[in-house]
Formats: sequence, C-alpha cells, structure tokens
Amino acid sequence: MFYPAHINLQNRKCLVVGGGPVAERKVVAMLISGGDVTVISPEATELLTYLAQIGTIRWHKRQLKAGDTLGYFLVCAATDFTDINTAVFTEAHEKNKIRLVNVVDVIPQCTFAAASVVTDGELMLSISTSGKSPATSRRIREHFEEVLHASSLYTLGYEDEKPVPIENQRLPYPVYLLLEGRLCIVLCEERTPEIERRISLLDQCGASVLCSTPDEMKPHRLEDAFLVIADRFSAVDAVCEGNRTCIQEYLDAPSAGTHFTPDLVIDGNLIISVSTRNGKDIDKAKRLHKRLANQFENNGYGAFIEFLGIRRSEILKAFPTPKKRADFFETLIDTVEDSVSGLQTPPTTCCLSLTNPECSAECLFNWVRHGNLERANAVTSKRLDKAHED
Repeated sequence: MFYPAHINLQNRKCLVVGGGPVAERKVVAMLISGGDVTVISPEATELLTYLAQIGTIRWHKRQLKAGDTLGYFLVCAATDFTDINTAVFTEAHEKNKIRLVNVVDVIPQCTFAAASVVTDGELMLSISTSGKSPATSRRIREHFEEVLHASSLYTLGYEDEKPVPIENQRLPYPVYLLLEGRLCIVLCEERTPEIERRISLLDQCGASVLCSTPDEMKPHRLEDAFLVIADRFSAVDAVCEGNRTCIQEYLDAPSAGTHFTPDLVIDGNLIISVSTRNGKDIDKAKRLHKRLANQFENNGYGAFIEFLGIRRSEILKAFPTPKKRADFFETLIDTVEDSVSGLQTPPTTCCLSLTNPECSAECLFNWVRHGNLERANAVTSKRLDKAHED
C-alpha cells in the first residue's frame, strides 16, 4: 500500500524531464497546484510549447545535463529512454537527496506515484490502486467525471483541440508515497486519534516508524527522515531550528507543511482521497467522503484489485508493449461468461457495480468479490491462452 499525501506545491520548484504527452499531464497537474515548473526536453507537445511561449513554464530545449536536478523540490522523469530516466533518479534522489522523485512506470525508481485525479475546481478526488490495476483506477476516475460533473487532467489545457492557458487553481498535488523501509518520524506529546490514524497508515505502508516527543528527538534524526508528522508546528521548529529537508505535516498548521493527509476511503489497495481548495467546502467534502465510503469500502474492490495485481506480473511478461497489456486488461475486465456460448466480451464495458450496485452479471469482478477465485483464475488463464494463439 502507498501512503496518500496531498502536497503543497505553491511556488515550489518542480522539474519535468521529457516533453511528450505523459510529461504534459505531469506539468498540467503541477500547474493547477501552483508549482513553478521547468521542462527539459529537446522537443515538446503543442501545449507545452504554448505554455513556454506565454511564460507559464520554463522550457530548456535540450537533453538533460549533469547538475540539472539540483535545487528542485519535486522531480519527474517522463522520457522514453531508460538511461535518461535512471540518470534523473540517481542524481535527484541519491545524490541531491531530493525526497520527491518519480520515474514514470518504474516503481523501483520512485519515491512517489502519481494519482488519477478529477476535480470540479473546488473538490479534488484522487484514486490509487497502489500500482496493481491502472485499468480499474481509470474506470473509477471516468465514473467520477460523469457523476460529479468533474474534469480530469486529461481534458485540461485544450479547448476545441487548441492549447489554452493553465490557471493555478490552488489545489493540492495528490501523490502516493512509497514508504517501504523509509524512516518516518511522528512527533507528538500524546497519541491522539489523528496521530494514531497516521501511524496506522504508515505501518500499513511498511514504513520504519519512530514515534517520539519533541524533547526526546535529536536533530540529526529529523535530517535522516523521509517524512515527519508533528502534532504542532513548533515541535519540529524547536528541534531542528528551521533546517528541514524532509517532507513535513503539521496537524495544527496544515498550510505550513509540505503536505497533509487527506480524508480517505480505503478498501485494500484501493485508496480514494477527498480534499478541498484552501479548506473551503469542508461540509461538501465530508458528505462526499461518506457517500464514497458507503460505495467502495467492503464491496469487493480491494479484493478485485488484489486479484489483478497477483496476475499482473504474468500478464506484463506475456505482452511486449504497454498498449497490448492495457488492451488485454480491458478485455479481461469486460469478459462475461454465457452458459451457452462460453466466454464473451460484450460491446459495453463492465460496470464494476459503479452504476449498478445490484449488478449480478457473470463477470470477473463479481466472481472475485464473491470469492469464486477458481473461476476467475480459470477465465484469466483462458484469456491468456487465447491471446497467445492470436
């Protein structure tokens, strides 16, 4: 499981290495969250070129050079070249000790994973399956877009297929932190319910958690930490005298930290977070959170994502390109079984009980969530065999 964090990017320096469609989406997400964005790439999409022309971003039209990552708060590598992406991670995280580094689609070279995001300008929802099922994450995102009349980052930046300016919407930048084995420090005078909630999340994510009072904490330990959570802003300030390189959350002063932990809906590896812009519309966010908890928690989504995650490595090996893998997952999820004609892929997509909670179709989702894993595995293997034959 990854740790959900909404990052405060306002005026913080962000670097994106790459200029293609994936890099474009990264840039858009950073801009609506107030990031100060620089792009390094010999070429760029139409939107990125336009944003550079109007001064919204800086674009260095060249290849990456040694030292380029120094001084940034967040770095993302989104090129098509493994050696460049690896160089970005090595320099940014291992040499320059930048905490927030992401190499697209290479989890071992990430300290955070990007979220699938929708926003209506006031509320923001982010969805993660902890890397186990991007297809499921996308379908849930598309469902939210429709029922909440919200937009995804895939639709921002263009009108009538022409690039348009990207405005700072002062929304948080939602990410999911990879904390397995990383030192995370919790500073508190007492373990309140909010502190306990965060400690529980850290434990579930495999973090190395150190809980202490401010008086007992040594400054060098904070410098070693990847993440610090404190009940009071003054607690960290007193220990390290303002010299903070880690990611910090302060429960009494959320805007003073680098991130905050949003309200969450969790079912296994499905994590949906709900947040607002500048703390507005809190009641609306709470109502939505309750509604989503009723819809997603303990309704089989976590089990379904876990099933797809278990079969994922086998499927990735079977298909050489990302598109073929994605197409297979789509076909697999949409498979139903007819007692007469056998396996079929209907012309409509599986609802995943998103639009029809009472759906009883003979499909992969229902088999898994009702515990019929033998049937689900058999159908998956049959689909794999058929794909090999084709």
